[in-house]
Amino acid sequence: MLLCVLMVFTALASWGDADVQRGSVLPLKEKGVQVSVTWDYKNMLIEDMKPADFLREKGAEWQRDYPNEVAAAEAAFVKKFNKKSKKYAQITDSKRDAQYELVIHVAKFHYGSTAVGILFGSFARGAHIEGTADVVDCSTKQVIATIEFECAGESSYGNERRRIYAYEDLAQDLAKLVSKAKNK
Repeated sequence: MLLCVLMVFTALASWGDADVQRGSVLPLKEKGVQVSVTWDYKNMLIEDMKPADFLREKGAEWQRDYPNEVAAAEAAFVKKFNKKSKKYAQITDSKRDAQYELVIHVAKFHYGSTAVGILFGSFARGAHIEGTADVVDCSTKQVIATIEFECAGESSYGNERRRIYAYEDLAQDLAKLVSKAKNK
């Protein structure tokens, strides 16, 4: 039993993160830097299915609620990033004022399980999001960094809440990358 508990904690501790694969996020470490965000879902899979197929399988209620769910998660991402990165770059709604653009390419999204959340509570993994993010210098249009991420949020009973938690975890991990950036 103790071995099982240790394995669960090890798996939870190792799940998800964001890492710079190429370039540097150091330019985002300056106070006053403005960043716009663009979400790219065109190659995303939800539960290993194309979004249209997944939503069709889930039914009309999911199809109706999905756009608002995604919008709420994206707003939560901005709020969490700006809170965690308050000494450094901040996300702005104005692409005109942004020095950098963060293009988030979502490859996979999994909702997690309500049943597992009920059974294991806070020990259960919630939704998770995987993909890459490019940091683009708006003046040169050059990608200055590429980040790979696989982030998981807390467990929760509602689908929208689980998605929000996953996006907040992504925001927190990206803000942590900025805060830890150093000259090489």
